[in-house]
Amino acid sequence: MSNQAILWSTIIIPWLSLFLMPRKDVKRFMPAGLFTAFLSIIASEVGVANGWWYFRETTYPLAVFSSFTYGLYPIIPLWILKYTYGRFWRHFLVEVVGNIAFIFIFLAWLEGKGIIDIRAKLLAYVVTMIIGFTLYIFQMWQEGVFERVEKAEDSMILRPAASKPLKQDDPDKK
Repeated sequence: MSNQAILWSTIIIPWLSLFLMPRKDVKRFMPAGLFTAFLSIIASEVGVANGWWYFRETTYPLAVFSSFTYGLYPIIPLWILKYTYGRFWRHFLVEVVGNIAFIFIFLAWLEGKGIIDIRAKLLAYVVTMIIGFTLYIFQMWQEGVFERVEKAEDSMILRPAASKPLKQDDPDKK
């Protein structure tokens, strides 16, 4: 399999997998996935600038970042959160095992194919673990925001008079 086919599959397959996830879960966890992609872009920039890792080949024409930034990094956290959110120790275990497999098996395989060069694998593991825990905290914050918004909408007392819904006439009384 060519390197370009591998890189393009790391973009396309994760996005296609979202058709298997219920729409409400995609809506619920997508902000966390996008936040993970943002943190991964920053980590990639810092790693390349410090010589910790290099992207030898990227997806044409998306030549700035690795294809993981567009495919794996925003989507894999959605699946992880779908099955582990609310159970921290399960999330912790999945992060530990998943990041070990990603850094020391998958990226090592890509390194052998000449796609990426990682000089600081342990540092890459630490960075992915930090991103994983930040993701969980971000989702906790997101869930709290949604609860507060719903409570505020249910409270009629806190609304100004102009924003309260008009009273409907009861058809039974007429």
